[in-house]
Amino acid sequence: MGETKFTLPNEVLVVKYIKRKKGMAAGDHVTSDHVISGGMLDGSIKKFQAPLLKNGSIANVLTAEEKSYLEAETGLELSVYKDFWLEYFVTLFKQDNRLDLSNPMDYISYKILLHNREDICPEWAKRNEKLTYSFVITKNEEEMLENKQNLDAKFEAYGAYMKLRDDKEKLIGVLNILTNKPISADSSLTWLQLEVQKLVDAKPSAFLTAVNDSGLDTKILLNKGVMNGYVKIKGNKYSTEDGLDLCENSQIATYENAVKYLDNPKHQDVRDIIEAKVYSKKTK
Repeated sequence: MGETKFTLPNEVLVVKYIKRKKGMAAGDHVTSDHVISGGMLDGSIKKFQAPLLKNGSIANVLTAEEKSYLEAETGLELSVYKDFWLEYFVTLFKQDNRLDLSNPMDYISYKILLHNREDICPEWAKRNEKLTYSFVITKNEEEMLENKQNLDAKFEAYGAYMKLRDDKEKLIGVLNILTNKPISADSSLTWLQLEVQKLVDAKPSAFLTAVNDSGLDTKILLNKGVMNGYVKIKGNKYSTEDGLDLCENSQIATYENAVKYLDNPKHQDVRDIIEAKVYSKKTK
């Protein structure tokens, strides 16, 4: 079989500006429709070229097959030693930038952007991996699919929240786990509901992970034990107030190992003691 020759893909991409609250756009007074929202002025542009290598030469953004095909299609000389690469810029706007990869010049622009690795994110899902990224290349409705997944997670999270919205103890436990902050047992049910709703809205996936965790009740017990002084933390190690490390032999009594220890039926007697102390205090 002969080698498959390069042809331009029949695909349209959209290069989007990544809005961040930075610089003059960092304040809360800068709304999403402000001319400088996201850190870039409406109407301004950014230009990109084929990057330079450490030795000062121009990076070759095209494969040999791409170069041969594109030279035949455009009549351009695309050797890195020719002036084309010194003179050709890819101009990006704050508004969405469309690239039709079946168009030779758009394809060249695409390859240049891919090689500007500090400024251009190659795919939507990775856009927050580097703070240096200013634009992201999107395709196949990636943004809409992510938005749909987030919306689905939010609906599922609200469904899970409705099942425990009147369980004050569980609301305190979930809030404690997700914020890693002590929550007063005297907090009103209304306040707890509002705070948990904020988490459901902002972090639906994290909320679902917390409420669906098989060890949730044990984590709530452990946290209540810590807050009431029946479980001690020293050097990030968890132990009972009389000095028993909450872990198996040869393990370190980390939070995760303490949860596993109290979940283990072998240590039901230890769990019973902590529960008795925690809940006897509650009923006093």
